[in-house]
Amino acid sequence: MRASGWAAWIAGLALMCAALPAPAAHAVYAGRIGGSDITFVIESRNAVQRAVYFYDRYRTPIRLKPAFLHQSRDFGIDELDAAGMPVARLRFDVASFHRSAPRLTGTWTDYRSGRSLPLVLELVAYLDSDGAWPAGRHPLLQAASTERFYFRVPMARDHAAVEAIEVVDKATGRARQTLALPQPGCNRGMETVQVVLERGLTQLRMEQTAHCPGALFEWDPAAERFEDRLR
Repeated sequence: MRASGWAAWIAGLALMCAALPAPAAHAVYAGRIGGSDITFVIESRNAVQRAVYFYDRYRTPIRLKPAFLHQSRDFGIDELDAAGMPVARLRFDVASFHRSAPRLTGTWTDYRSGRSLPLVLELVAYLDSDGAWPAGRHPLLQAASTERFYFRVPMARDHAAVEAIEVVDKATGRARQTLALPQPGCNRGMETVQVVLERGLTQLRMEQTAHCPGALFEWDPAAERFEDRLR
C-alpha cells in the first residue's frame, strides 16, 4: 500500500473510532438525603458524570448537571429544577462510582436556604461493558417522566440493545406496562426514552438513526395504556 493509501486508511480508522461511543458505566444506588429515601443513578463516561435521582416517596426523576470529575475527593454535582437551573448541590466526600466503593457519603445543600442534609448511598447494581453486578438484568431509571409515570430500561450490561421499556406508576411504584420493542433499539443510558406531547397525547420515543430502528408508543386514553404506533 502506498504512503498516501496508508494515510487515508489511518484517517478513516480514526474517524470510525471517533464515531463509536466511549465506554461508559452506570452505578445504581439506594440511599437517603436527610430522612428521605432516594434512588440515585450515575453514568461515568470519559471522566464526565451524568446523574438522575428521585425521592422514593414521589418517584419523579430529578436531573443533575453533567460534571467533570477532576478530583476524587470533595466532588460536587448540581441538582437542576424543571427549567434547568441549579437549585441544590450534591457533594461527595469520595467520588468513586464503582464496585470498589459500595458506600458513598456526602451532603445535599439547598442553594436558596443554605440548608445542608447528610447524603448516604449504598450500591445496588453496577453495569459496564463487561456485564452487570450482580449478574442479571437491572432496570435503569430514565430521566424523562410524565405526571403519572416514570420509565425504566432493563439492562444486562452497559449500552446493550434495548428490548423493552417498563412503565411504572408513580403513585404506587408498581409496573403498569412492559412495552416490547418490535426491534432492539439503541441504548442511550438514562436518556434512552424521550417523552413528547403530540396532538395532546403523550408519546414515548426512542431516537431513530441510520443504525437505530427507533420506537414510538402513544398513550391511548380509552384503553388507559401506551400503544405501539410503528407496528
